[in-house]
Amino acid sequence: MFKFPWANLSQIPIMTVTISDSLDILRRAPRLESGSFIYTEELIKLPLPPLQSLRHENLKELALLASPWNEVIDTQDLFRNLIAPHLRSLRICNIECPIGAHLSTFLASIGGLESLYLRKTALTEDEIIRVLELLPTLKHLTLLSSSMFTMVTDLLLTRLIWRSALKPPLLPKLETLEISLPGPLTAALTELLESRWKVDEEASPVARLLEVKVGANDDYDDAIVRRLESLAQAGMRILIGTTDVPLEDGLEYHSSF
Repeated sequence: MFKFPWANLSQIPIMTVTISDSLDILRRAPRLESGSFIYTEELIKLPLPPLQSLRHENLKELALLASPWNEVIDTQDLFRNLIAPHLRSLRICNIECPIGAHLSTFLASIGGLESLYLRKTALTEDEIIRVLELLPTLKHLTLLSSSMFTMVTDLLLTRLIWRSALKPPLLPKLETLEISLPGPLTAALTELLESRWKVDEEASPVARLLEVKVGANDDYDDAIVRRLESLAQAGMRILIGTTDVPLEDGLEYHSSF
């Protein structure tokens, strides 16, 4: 009888599973470094036995997705039971069941997360801020809101502004940022970008923000546009798209203004 060599598996490009399936796979594949799971509901709604905590020492990249036609997948059991201390990249897409408290607990056990991608995820802006407070090593952040949950407003943007070396902002290592806004481009966004560009890379405790993608409506303020043009001319890569189309279809400032 053929037995799948889970113990030697290092990557899972994509696999459709239930929450309990994914925990079982992670348990069987201790050498797994990268896994992507599309979640589906349990076919038979039976009480599940108590799940045991799982510490996975080799997992570095994890992507969790729900299909667009079934986004109400409860991932709390996964975040409650999985410990992945060496995770470097986490992607969560289309998960519209609340996950805030358990996600925070999961992330608190990670020592060096560098990339976080959240798209159409059931997190409020306050929950996002609490999550980011746990991630001082983060370099790459994507927050793309759904119509039900707004993850980014001026509240978060203001927390990311670097004002003083005596009080580092959220995410001092941030290098790339991709966000969607509920309205037009704001002065808070511009102030954030300016504060993260005008840094002394050798002496500053804050990294230089190199690339920004923003989805917003097309009600552009002339003063904000001029400030963004100045940053683009200095070398920051800035792409602006509308919230009605993919961000990659947006305009690149230093070629369009």
